[in-house]
Amino acid sequence: LAGSITHDIKQPITAALVSADTCVRWLARTVPDLDEVRAAAARMSIEVRRANDIIDRVRSLYTRSAPRRDILDVNELVREMAALLEREAIVHHVSITTDLEPTLPPITGDRVQLQQVLLNLMLNAIEAMKGGAGTLQIASRGNPDGEIQISVTDTGIGLPTEHVDRIFDAFFTTKPKGTGMGLSISRAIIESHRGRLWASANPAGGATFQFTLPNGPGEADG
Repeated sequence: LAGSITHDIKQPITAALVSADTCVRWLARTVPDLDEVRAAAARMSIEVRRANDIIDRVRSLYTRSAPRRDILDVNELVREMAALLEREAIVHHVSITTDLEPTLPPITGDRVQLQQVLLNLMLNAIEAMKGGAGTLQIASRGNPDGEIQISVTDTGIGLPTEHVDRIFDAFFTTKPKGTGMGLSISRAIIESHRGRLWASANPAGGATFQFTLPNGPGEADG
């Protein structure tokens, strides 16, 4: 539980710090770019609120409150996360593209939790492409089973072939400073929404992480 909470809280705090540093850089210019400062401050505000929401979710574990379920537009969630990580991607010479099916039906789910999943998968992809220009693509589709399917594809270093069957295990990590909780938490969140999360290697290099969500109204598992 401590590892899970640490991982969840660290993500928005790290994103808020990146935006704060961006504010300082733009203000330090001879002629400050106030439009960039406002945008960075807005991103910071979003992340601080997200951290607060996560704390509220943790508190709900002990007060036995019902999981939050809202009607959500998956494409909107993707666009929000792409905008949030735009600056991080630029710093690491990564291009973020989207290919979103425009007529997808809404889903019922926890906005903060699904944002966590997207953020984790996208940050992992950006990290896998550090040191060279790369492309991160997020796509949405309806699949033959009537579910909504989201894919996060990168052109990075690919999956650790010798450990590919363990990447979703709690506390397993190939990163020097990793907690080994990100993918495990992400899979648990998707499964609580009655979906699936899996990964595959791309023939031309890199990796693709995909998850499904049932569309329409419905109750996710508590």
